[in-house]
Parts: sequence; structure tokens; C-alpha cells
Amino acid sequence: MDNNDFEARSKSGNIALFGIICITVLFFILTRGGANTQLGNFLALTPGTLRDFQLWRLVTSLLVNYDPWNLFFAMFTLYIFGNLSTPVLGPHKTICLYLFSGVIGNLLLLAFVWRYPDTPILGCYGAVMGVLMASAMILPNMQMYLLFIPFPIKIKTMAIVFFVFYLLFTQMSVYSSMIVGGFLGGYLFMKLFARKHVSWELLDLLFIKRRGAAQNPRPAYTFNPNPSPRKDKSPVDSNEVDRILAKLSHTGINSLTPEEVDELQQYLDELKGGRS
Repeated sequence: MDNNDFEARSKSGNIALFGIICITVLFFILTRGGANTQLGNFLALTPGTLRDFQLWRLVTSLLVNYDPWNLFFAMFTLYIFGNLSTPVLGPHKTICLYLFSGVIGNLLLLAFVWRYPDTPILGCYGAVMGVLMASAMILPNMQMYLLFIPFPIKIKTMAIVFFVFYLLFTQMSVYSSMIVGGFLGGYLFMKLFARKHVSWELLDLLFIKRRGAAQNPRPAYTFNPNPSPRKDKSPVDSNEVDRILAKLSHTGINSLTPEEVDELQQYLDELKGGRS
């Protein structure tokens, strides 16, 4: 994978992310924010419909969201964290991650409401939580500023904060199981289908250090949405960038040294500066 492929991967990943957001908002408008319309009722999931083997509802229920504020916070979270994971995962794995996490979230909620056949199960919270978890596993120690917080926060810390916020937002009700399921779904997807990009384990939440983690701590990187060109460094060698991108593609981001990450960041800064 050369630098042109990396740029194309980032663009296509962002297009996939933007497509998910647009489709979700469109169906929110079409269903008028709930399952009480004909279209919403057709897309929403209940234990009863699953007993009738209407399996497509495990996916289509992600398109039915009942409240505009719920949808806003979900899409805001997806945009923030999806922009971190899509350049690494690419468009296809991003879409699969979103759907896989959403289905796992729905299944966990189904386990709690299975005795009530008409209980509606809808919303994209589980899918969004999966993207949140994946971003934390890919770039755990990367730092970024968020809204009006005056200091940078590590992605893994921010992911935990968002996770707890959504649990409280659902009032720790049975619907919180969808949040937990989506979070676990993102973890399972990364471990099963994108293992080479994992640099932070779920067990780290319990402060259990993995073998080698203490000897090789990951450095913290600060995300700057408007980077300025680095005048103190010579232009990045394109051959070196190709080598780093090939290494990233084959062995994952966790294999890069701090110097290689710095080189890649400088290249991205120069690339962005050349567009302006």
C-alpha cells in the first residue's frame, strides 16, 4: 500500500461513514422518528418478529430512531470516532463493524426482553458503540481536543467517558444492554477481523497489563485538526512513506515506532497543506 492508496483508503472510508450518517438521518425523517408508521413498523425489531424468522430486522432496526436528540448524539459520536478508525479499517470493514456491533447489541437486548413479544427494539446505539470501541482499540493513546474541553484527552479515556454517558443517558434500564452489547461487538469484531490493528485490549479497563505492554508503552499523540507545516524538517521521502504504509498495512499500527508515526504524521500534514 503506497501513499496514494492510503489517501484513497481514507477518502473512501470517510465516504462510507458519511453514507451511514445520511442514510440513518433519511430513515429517521421517513419513519417520523419511530416504529408507529408503516415503514417504521416494517423495519423495527421485536422478539415476536424474530420468532417468525424475520432476521433482516436485526439490521434494519438500526435505521429506526425515535428521538432527534438521541439521533444527534449518536451521529455526533459516530462522526468523531469514525473519523479515527476509517483510515485504518477502510470502507468495507467500517460498514461491517457498524452492522456487526449493531446486531450484537440487538441480540443482547433481545435476551432481556424475549418474554415480551411486542417490545420494540430499535436505534443505532449499539452500532455506534462498536465504532467507539474500535477507535479506542486502534489509537488508544492518541490525544485530541473535544468541544470546549481545554486540554487533550486520550481516545481510550474518551471512549470510557462516552460509554458511561450513554449508560446514564438510557437511565441504566434494560435498554442499556444494547449499549453494552454494541461495545462488546466492537471488541469482538476487532479481535476476529482486524486483530493486527489492535493496540489496546478490553482487559486494560480492569488495569490488567498485557504481556509486553509495560516494556513497550505506546506514546501519546495529539490530534491537531488544523496542523501547520513543519518548517524545521525536510520533506518526507516518498520511499520511506511507502515503506511505513506497507508496514502499517501488513502488521498494524501497533508495530510502528514513534519515529515512523512522526514521519507518517509529517507526510499527512504536508499532504493537507498542499491541498489548501
